[in-house]
Amino acid sequence: MIRLTGIGHVLLRVSDVERSKAFYSTVLGLQVTEQDPEHGGVFMALEGHAHSIDLFPVTNQDDSAPRPSGSLGLGHVAFRVSSEEALRDAYFTLEQHGVKVTRAIDHVSQKSVYFHDPDGNMLEIYYELPNAREMFQQGRHDRDAPLVFERRSVIT
Repeated sequence: MIRLTGIGHVLLRVSDVERSKAFYSTVLGLQVTEQDPEHGGVFMALEGHAHSIDLFPVTNQDDSAPRPSGSLGLGHVAFRVSSEEALRDAYFTLEQHGVKVTRAIDHVSQKSVYFHDPDGNMLEIYYELPNAREMFQQGRHDRDAPLVFERRSVIT
């Protein structure tokens, strides 16, 4: 048996590497760790990692249209946060950057916010409950309830 220790990175084909690099760094906080002009890719990383996302330019413009939902291929890339508060902050950060949240769902074992990058790739930010593994093993009975985030009141 192969004993994997994690997912190293995801390669995303993008129509405009500079636009995508700006989105992933400004909105999601990833850092550029390597730019490889010879091969065209840009490696970007979450804090503490060497690389998480590889942005690679589309070479065939016929392939640049986003795939319809439910089609063959990658469905979405999910990024985990450490708390419900961090998920709430992520939701409002997306909003502040003009990124449209397509769904915010309480999946029972995790709470998720879904949105698209500039090329239409579906992304997710989620908070996984500490007992999620046990919930999966017991049959979590997903309910997919809408998740609503309240703005904090500013006390003056």
